Amino acid sequence: MAQNLNKTKRRISSINSTKKITKAMELVASVKLKRFKNIMFQNECYTNEIISLVNILVSSLNEKDNEDIQKYFLPNNNGKDLIVVISSNLGLCASYNNEVFKYVLENVSEKTSIIVPIGIKGNDYFSSLGFTTIDDFVLLNEKINYSDVVKLGRYLLNEFLSGKYRSIKLIYTKYVNSIKFVPNKIDILPINKTQKTATNNGYAPIFDPNVESLISELVPLYVNSLLYQKIIEAQVSEQGSRRNAMENANDNADDLIKKLTIEYNKARQAAITQEINEVVAGQIDK
Repeated sequence: MAQNLNKTKRRISSINSTKKITKAMELVASVKLKRFKNIMFQNECYTNEIISLVNILVSSLNEKDNEDIQKYFLPNNNGKDLIVVISSNLGLCASYNNEVFKYVLENVSEKTSIIVPIGIKGNDYFSSLGFTTIDDFVLLNEKINYSDVVKLGRYLLNEFLSGKYRSIKLIYTKYVNSIKFVPNKIDILPINKTQKTATNNGYAPIFDPNVESLISELVPLYVNSLLYQKIIEAQVSEQGSRRNAMENANDNADDLIKKLTIEYNKARQAAITQEINEVVAGQIDK
């Protein structure tokens, strides 16, 4: 009986120790979630303005524009798709990575695609499955800064313009709310040329110096801004998933501790009752 009591007591102590770790991880994830969410919302307005401006420029183009401009909007006939996939560097974030991996396997062909993984988990996973990967940007989401994103954007743009890849796509985790995060895919290059933007008072906008020059300057900024926004959004989803996972772990730990405490008290009460009975029986025998 005493051995069972000690065993239950050790289990309660072990769960309490684990709970301290998961509670600390929940607090860290909550702080990071708040920080990245603020960055995401602040950057969202800027990115949307860049996208809107590019859409206005795109709607003003025609088939007679020179090839240097058309190359941003036409897929290459040869080559494979280059897919940037954002995952995490660490675990303990519930199904965050598994949902991304499942989405990639359902929407990406190993034969026609090359993956640029951002995140150690994704790099390890896709390499083990035999995907061709480019691991130059695996740790980009470890300490996210815009200068590193610019390097990625420059690489993607140069690779696409050289005709090496048919298109550039990004798979990330879209933030819906604090408990819902869904994998999503967007096209980075070529830029969709079918978009139309309404003009003011029925008159087409006037561009200075010209549409071609503005597009040449804005497309790199468009690519970099879009990448940065989605990488931050993926980070928000990751930290939200980790916080929820740790919160659930803490709740489960509390439930298990309550259950074991009741079990311990019952066993202890039974042991005390047994000892009293033995003392009473000994007195009667005398």
